[in-house]
Amino acid sequence: MNGTAKYSEKKAFIVDTDAGNFSDDFWALALQLCDPNIDIRLVVTSGFETKLKTKVVAKFLTHCGRGDIPIACGIHTHECTYLLPDADGLLQQQECFVEGCVTNPVLRRWAQNYDLSFYRGEIFGVDSDDHHDHGLKQVETLINENHGLTYVLQGSSENIGYLLDGDADIFRRNKVHIVCMGGTIEKEHEYNFSLDPVGTRRMLAASDNVTVIPIEPSFLARLHGVEHFDESEDPDPKHSSYSLYLNGDSRISMAMAQLQLALANYGTHKEVADGRTDIMFDSVAAFVASGRRKDLYIIKDMVATIDDKGRIIPAQETSNEESALSFSVMTEWASARAADEFKFLLARTIAAGSFAD
Repeated sequence: MNGTAKYSEKKAFIVDTDAGNFSDDFWALALQLCDPNIDIRLVVTSGFETKLKTKVVAKFLTHCGRGDIPIACGIHTHECTYLLPDADGLLQQQECFVEGCVTNPVLRRWAQNYDLSFYRGEIFGVDSDDHHDHGLKQVETLINENHGLTYVLQGSSENIGYLLDGDADIFRRNKVHIVCMGGTIEKEHEYNFSLDPVGTRRMLAASDNVTVIPIEPSFLARLHGVEHFDESEDPDPKHSSYSLYLNGDSRISMAMAQLQLALANYGTHKEVADGRTDIMFDSVAAFVASGRRKDLYIIKDMVATIDDKGRIIPAQETSNEESALSFSVMTEWASARAADEFKFLLARTIAAGSFAD
């Protein structure tokens, strides 16, 4: 079975995403939409300007042919007007314009004219002008009504923090599997965990089943223009994962292609002109959450602390063992070939619009 799990019923998912600036959230959503074993019960927006990001998600889901999926608007907070690349080329919040900035959220113009009244699914918490009025009550209801669901966190943890404020045991009591993209083992800083370090620690302690996908394995997760498995073959674009995806016929692949062009036009992801994608961080988390092809990656149990920069520090390497938390970590791909297999699986799946084992 190549490590592929066989399910007797669909797995219930809540996807908490900060989609709006980068493509990795959309690659993750696209992969989840294609998987017949995943039932996305709700998409929750996070990351500052959630009312606008609700429009972004609604437009994307509509283009994918899944405008039936309910959306909940998460906690709305102030978002800086601009983004500025740091020394590693990753965009960070910037309040005042300086040379090199791009507008934030990048997809503001792409979504601003989308009329939410035409969205087929329910949308919770987006109508009020009160920033404290959001759709997280629907998240609470779903968790309490769906024992054992999977909560995929593709951003920072403020929505989970709000839920824990109201019911500290909601995730543990309902045996929720939290799968989150965030943290770093080797680098000096990671964005998602460092946005709210206290909230991150609360999230990691909220359930008995938490899986963390740090940024390191994701560095191998990008589609390229020329790659192949057989070294005896000449490099040819027909063997590239990027070409597999780009030549797909599914509505989801077409929606991804348009979204990438929009992001490139608005100042990020200009690599599409070179026939490749940016790092697809959240798609790795979505893949691990699906439970498929467990032979491709390595998961280890870990006892560690999280510092304010988002670094995952094993308990034996810190003097602050009392604050250590227990969770699982995807530490690496099983091999370099396994990472390539993931990329080709992702490309074939989105091209076809259904999961390709």
